[in-house]
Amino acid sequence: MPESRCLQGIWSNPWIFIFAAAGSAIGLGNIWKFPYMLGANGGGAFLLIYCLCLVVVGLPMLMAEAALGRTVRSNPVDTVNDLAERRVISKFWVALPYLSGITGLLILTYYSVIAGWAFAYSRRAVMGSLENLDTEKSVALFQAFLDAPVEMIFWLTVFLTLVVLVVGQSVTQGLSNVVKLLLPTLITMMLALAAYALVMGNSSEALSFMLSFDWEQVTFDVALSAIGHALFSLGVGLGALFSYGAYMSKRMSIAKAGAIVVGLDLLVSILAALIIFPLTFEFGIDAQSGPSLTFVTLPIIFDLLPAGQVIGLMFFALLALAALTSAIAMMELFVSWLHERFYIGRLKAAFRLGVGVWFCGIAIVLSFNHWDAKILFGMNLFELVDNVTSFIMLPIAAVALSILVAWVLPEPMLKNEMIVKTPSHFGWWYTTLKYVSIPAAILITVAGWIGV
Repeated sequence: MPESRCLQGIWSNPWIFIFAAAGSAIGLGNIWKFPYMLGANGGGAFLLIYCLCLVVVGLPMLMAEAALGRTVRSNPVDTVNDLAERRVISKFWVALPYLSGITGLLILTYYSVIAGWAFAYSRRAVMGSLENLDTEKSVALFQAFLDAPVEMIFWLTVFLTLVVLVVGQSVTQGLSNVVKLLLPTLITMMLALAAYALVMGNSSEALSFMLSFDWEQVTFDVALSAIGHALFSLGVGLGALFSYGAYMSKRMSIAKAGAIVVGLDLLVSILAALIIFPLTFEFGIDAQSGPSLTFVTLPIIFDLLPAGQVIGLMFFALLALAALTSAIAMMELFVSWLHERFYIGRLKAAFRLGVGVWFCGIAIVLSFNHWDAKILFGMNLFELVDNVTSFIMLPIAAVALSILVAWVLPEPMLKNEMIVKTPSHFGWWYTTLKYVSIPAAILITVAGWIGV
């Protein structure tokens, strides 16, 4: 492979990779989506299945993606091209990184809109607009915001500008400096909010709901939701771990790093639940409120608490912070490819992609108001993009990437990447990836097609 196409530099220490990988995984899926999915799917039953899915589906696939990125130490597109040129794999696989990159950019179109909501509600907390709310006023406030496309586009622009500025910097320098600050800050804020919620809220009922297990609640739909959210939460298939893995030192254990990343991802999800459910039970709010839980229900609760506006500001700020760390990863695949293949500066490449995402994001914004029409399968544009990416494109990309690693790449090549340090652990990973992770991801993909 020509030297100009090789990545320059590696992560300065293993924890920087772990922070970057965890940052790519931790996002709105943990803080916005996980609590309402936990509430809607029976609490403890969903949590247990979700933890199992993270270990036997998410972790093996995450390790496979990082290992693939480290094989050639280039961006995902050039890595697959190089393996095809050396006839290690078929040219058929060249389409895979494009699928991952396009999926990430499509998710980013609506992800950025929701992140903009977090910015807007942070401002409302500062301005005192979230005071004296009841259910009717909170619903009206949120609906008025959805009916204001100009304001939504403004916050979409603010968020994407931050993403472009960060991604436009060097990965091993600019990004490492950002994640070293953002991730510890996010977790510290969540620990503080969780402690506050457990003290001020109904912690016993919340913990009972989260930890109680009822076999009657273990249904096929709950299992599918757990598998799908495990893949969505970790961002497997988006190419972020593929890209970041290319910067890993050959001495770094992928298994150890991957386990820590999954652990941090689960920690943030549980902390989000510990922030929300003690407060919802304390004030008699329905724990199964769904997606509106964050932007309709929580502002009411915050208003009832001592220093509630400060707590609200902290919560919506960390929601935006989590969204930023994930959004950075969604854009990285194509930015690194444009930079290395076409010698385009990273900032210019990020700006061009950001403009494209911005225009698509405007269409998503308008689907909440002026274009709120059911365009296909009874869904508006936001719902359609969310469902197609989360339940079809993302699982397909994750399955294809895992098949490439488990069934196509030579086994000695994988062992050379030091995925695990002992043969028995390598066998566990390899067998689980082949016979558990891939079939489970295929199941959620087929279910996604049927559901659509």
